[in-house]
Amino acid sequence: MSERIQDSLLAMIRERALKPGDQIPTETELCELLGVGRSSLREAVAQMISHGVLTRVQGKGTFVRQVVLKLEGGLDDLISVTDMIRSVGAVPSTSRLQVKTIAASENLAQKLGIAVGDPCMRVERVRRANDAIAAYCIDIVPKSVFDGEALGESLFGTLERAGIRLSHTHSSIQPTVLTPRDLPELQESLGLFLLIDEVDFDDTGRAVCYSNDYYNTSIFKFDLVRKRR
Repeated sequence: MSERIQDSLLAMIRERALKPGDQIPTETELCELLGVGRSSLREAVAQMISHGVLTRVQGKGTFVRQVVLKLEGGLDDLISVTDMIRSVGAVPSTSRLQVKTIAASENLAQKLGIAVGDPCMRVERVRRANDAIAAYCIDIVPKSVFDGEALGESLFGTLERAGIRLSHTHSSIQPTVLTPRDLPELQESLGLFLLIDEVDFDDTGRAVCYSNDYYNTSIFKFDLVRKRR
């Protein structure tokens, strides 16, 4: 129920073209507009406040803190964050980009099929959709595969321009919480993210990238199709 109410509130914010700093209707008005009870509405609004979408000012009301997109996609689709953001007409950007060379640890070497100590390029980025934090991405690519001299907005696109076409990925998924200690750009005390830990392979079966991508759950919605064997 809370999730349905949050989706309805987000739809209302978009339909009314409310901007950060604009006030949303009162609790009574929202209950009548959405046809829900006060307790359910309060729970949904509290969740949106904790996610940084809304903010409450004592004695004044509840206001929009950031306009949130809902980027929908299937977990079975291998698509870059940049392309997912563009697919809904939003503007992708990177607010932090850090690139450094590291030596492959035993665990990393096993994942990428390289030798322990081999040089790798570690790329850390904060990806945004219309200025809202969409994802926190850490990608590691062996320097024998790509040295990153012409790194662009999309890592997938950069690899493909270098003649490396991604074919498939092995992924594990888990919900996680990040704090400003993990991600200084967070404006709230914590954020709920979906961590996709994966190894990407090219069309020859070679491992070309190991990624830890943290997707903001207030921005992304993923679908999963499961088939019976």
